[in-house]
Amino acid sequence: MEEDGNERQTECHRCGTCCMKGGPALHGEDLPLLTEGIIDTSHVYTLREGEIVRNTDDRLMRLEQEIIKIKGDGQNTWACLFYDSHAQACRIYTRRPVECRSLQCWDPGPLYEAMKLPYIRRTRLLEPEDEIRKIITAHEARCAYSSMEKAVQALGGDTPDRAVHRILDMLHYDHVVRTVVPEKLNIAPDMLDFLFGRPMCETIQMYGFQVLREGDGFRLIPLEQDPVKGSP
Repeated sequence: MEEDGNERQTECHRCGTCCMKGGPALHGEDLPLLTEGIIDTSHVYTLREGEIVRNTDDRLMRLEQEIIKIKGDGQNTWACLFYDSHAQACRIYTRRPVECRSLQCWDPGPLYEAMKLPYIRRTRLLEPEDEIRKIITAHEARCAYSSMEKAVQALGGDTPDRAVHRILDMLHYDHVVRTVVPEKLNIAPDMLDFLFGRPMCETIQMYGFQVLREGDGFRLIPLEQDPVKGSP
């Protein structure tokens, strides 16, 4: 009993709050869920190394490694793709990921321990000779978030025009890859966020900018401010 006389929660009340806050990250222990088809690669997306995300304490942090997570339900909410809001139940409950099995809203300890387990990387889910691996490697080299961060910092330096060009070059390359790969390699569009992470035209907001399309180019604009530079 707590001091105010209310019972201390010790079991799940099936309120769905945890599921509504987003899908779990996947760890090595969850690999059978993917290899056996319980979870498909079209159901997940990749958070790439260097992305700024919110942790379980709702604080911003920069990822030191890539993480694969289950997507949201696509209904403009963060709810996990496998959460059935009408039944207030998980559609893969008996084969749910390790983070879901460990999560206890009344005791975060088991979840924190589960989060220390090795994460699954994209390379574990692709065949060694798959051509897409080379494209992913090239994309990481050209569009690394460490490079984006340096370019954004350089906007306040002596060569802001060069920094803008570098940022737009990364945005354009990321966009072209997502446009060409599905057609050339017959890959479903819903696989792109797994293969290449979230579109950089969206994640650029983590640096305080938004992007507007102008024909085949882009315009970089500070959030809620006037345009900085036009697309080259």
